[in-house]
Amino acid sequence: MLYFIPTPIGNKEDITLRALRLFKELKYLICEDTRTAKKLFGMYDIEYKEKDFLSLTSFTDKGKLTHYINIITAHDVGVVSEAGTPGLSDPGKILIQLCNQHKLPYTILPGANALIPAVVAAGFDTSEFIYLWFLPTKKGRQTKIREILQSKIPVFIYESVHRIEKLLEELSQNEFMGQISIARELSKMFEQHFTWTVEEAKNFVATKKIPLKGEFVVGIKN
Repeated sequence: MLYFIPTPIGNKEDITLRALRLFKELKYLICEDTRTAKKLFGMYDIEYKEKDFLSLTSFTDKGKLTHYINIITAHDVGVVSEAGTPGLSDPGKILIQLCNQHKLPYTILPGANALIPAVVAAGFDTSEFIYLWFLPTKKGRQTKIREILQSKIPVFIYESVHRIEKLLEELSQNEFMGQISIARELSKMFEQHFTWTVEEAKNFVATKKIPLKGEFVVGIKN
C-alpha cells in the first residue's frame, strides 16, 4: 500500500496521530525533498535510516522504475511532499498515475493543505468552486484571467508573493467588480484572510496591511 501523508504547512501541531504512527511503522518513505523529511522526523523525535528515504525524482528514472515498483509492491510505503498534501499541486501526482498504471493500491490521508482553509475562510458562498493552482507566469496568463472572470462560480488559485500585486492590477484593468478573498500564511503566526473588492485589496497591499511575504491563496468571485 502507498500512503500519501499530509504534513504541516506551518504549524507543527497540524499532524495527525495516524501520520505519526505510519512514520514509525513504514520501512520506506518517498520524499519530494529528503532533507525536509529528515527535519520533519527530527521535529517529532522519530528515528529513521538514511537508506529508507527515497527521492521522488528517482521515479522519473525509467532505468530504476522497476526496482521502485517492486519496493511498493512488497512493502507499505509513505509519500510526503515539502509540506501539505502530496499530489495536490506538487510532483506527488506522478505516483498516483504510477499506481493506476500498475494497479498498485494507495490511500490518501486527510490533513494539512492551504486550499481548503482558504476556501472556508472566504467571505462568499463556496458551496461550489473551481481550483486552478498557479496562473501561467507569461504565455496564456491573460487568457486564463479572462476565463476566471467569466466563471459563474468562485475560482481559487495559488499566487506567488512576487506576483500578487500584478494579479490585483490585472483584475483592476479588466474592470472586475466582484469580490476577492486573500489568505496568507495559513496556520502560521502571521496568518491573514480577508474578503474585499479589488480596489480595497490593492489599498491594503499598498499600505502594507498585507505584507508581501509568505504564500497566498486567492479566491475570485463575480
